[in-house]
Amino acid sequence: MGHRKSRHVVALALVGWYLMMPPDSAKVPHSVDSDVPLSRWIVVASFDTQENCEGVLAGIQSKEQDPISLDRTGKLARFQKHDEALGKARAVNAACVESDDFRLQGKK
Repeated sequence: MGHRKSRHVVALALVGWYLMMPPDSAKVPHSVDSDVPLSRWIVVASFDTQENCEGVLAGIQSKEQDPISLDRTGKLARFQKHDEALGKARAVNAACVESDDFRLQGKK
């Protein structure tokens, strides 16, 4: 029984949090498409706790700062459009999502 309990603890330790933003709208300039399934949203940054993610999210939303600015890897550079209105839309619609959220299934 102790072995089963330790596996459960390990599984919980692997859960993290993603700060995600919806993709840019293809139809409305300077906007995002927050109605698309969560599996199509873009992971901007990863966090070990919900509190850390929510703290960063609150910061970018209060400053209306484009979440892309949090990318330290350079992987999201292709999304950088230097569009202030789009950056604000991304910030307002960004969200923290648990890494094992079932709505992320299908995300590669």
